[in-house]
Amino acid sequence: MLKIFKKTESVDKTKIKESWKETHSGISTYLILFIGWRNLKSGKMRSVLTIGGVALGIGIITFLLCMGFGVQKLIVNEVTKNNPLNVIDINNGNLDNFVSLSNEVVDRIKAIDGVDTIERRVNTGGKVIVGESQTDVVVFGANDKYFDLAKISYRRNDAKFSSSENKAVISEQVAKLLGYSDALSAIGKTITYNVVISKEVSSSIGEETVSENKDTEIVGIITGDTNTYIYIPFEMINSNFKIDLAQSGKVLVRDMTKFDNIKQQLEQTGFITESINDLIKDIDSFFNSMRIVLVVFGIIIMSISVMGMLNTLSISLLQRTKEIGILKALGSKRTDVFKMFIFESVLISFAGGVLGFVGGYGFSFLINEILIVLGRKYGVELSFFVFVPVYFVTAIGGFIVFLGFATGIVPAFRAAKIHALEALRYE
Repeated sequence: MLKIFKKTESVDKTKIKESWKETHSGISTYLILFIGWRNLKSGKMRSVLTIGGVALGIGIITFLLCMGFGVQKLIVNEVTKNNPLNVIDINNGNLDNFVSLSNEVVDRIKAIDGVDTIERRVNTGGKVIVGESQTDVVVFGANDKYFDLAKISYRRNDAKFSSSENKAVISEQVAKLLGYSDALSAIGKTITYNVVISKEVSSSIGEETVSENKDTEIVGIITGDTNTYIYIPFEMINSNFKIDLAQSGKVLVRDMTKFDNIKQQLEQTGFITESINDLIKDIDSFFNSMRIVLVVFGIIIMSISVMGMLNTLSISLLQRTKEIGILKALGSKRTDVFKMFIFESVLISFAGGVLGFVGGYGFSFLINEILIVLGRKYGVELSFFVFVPVYFVTAIGGFIVFLGFATGIVPAFRAAKIHALEALRYE
């Protein structure tokens, strides 16, 4: 008899447990989402205004940052277009520690770990003569490889500027001063020139002298330049005038991981160094500062949107207190009510964020197109410069999710803590 009683008791406990699970299993996720969506639809104007506030804040931030990133990328592209990142410019402008690019110094620089090669350029005064016409010029001594590193382009016919040939490249202004109305017509003509030789450019001379006249053939014209200069192969002025000391040069770096170390060693040698990387760092620093200002501005805008979301969810809580009581009386758990309010908050944030991002990017795209059209009208060629980095899109997505949870968590906790009986008595 005792055994039968224990078995019956066990069966009753199982039934009670199953009955309790059925009663307290809460509501399905689908129903939670449906109730949250229905609530947003019931207060259309309030929901639209709240979503619009979030969209406005995200849109303004997106527009400003899209334009900022785009302008930064445009400037960097223009700066680096003719300036390779792996080239260091050096010169001996530090008069307190005067050093020149002699053969020995060049060999020492080439021996630095990570350096591919170095090309030097000497500059001195001189004169160019054609018949009765003559003009003072700056005479540059450099090889064709220097032209490649410096991205110097010139108009030419068949002949090319070569390190081993007695050829010259002159600026367009020099050609005009020599009497050529069409600068390109000077290509192939022979000119006479001389140079000033001083101890700054020659290790074998003590006093400054002017060299004897030499002839050379013009093989190229550098157009669009109003300066007066002529390029002669370094080997030619070295063999003709014993000029062997250069004041500046370009160092090609083979291993970019050693770039900073190479730059430091060059400075320790006594040279002043310049690199496009330094300029890019300054540009990045400026735009980073601007972005900090924009982020602060965005925080102010988004704080207003957050207050709007909190106000909307708080009003929703007050209006739905009885509904919450009925749901709890029907078996909804605290977590169900909590999820319902969190879903509404995330939905508002997501809708506002997506609309704001698309609107901000679209508006920046429109402004860019307008500027391109206006530029063409006034003869200025502009390119598409609106740019959105992947990490910015990821950050916006993360911020939207965070905004939804952060603004919804307080009203959600308050709603979850409401007692069913108190909610049903609420008027």
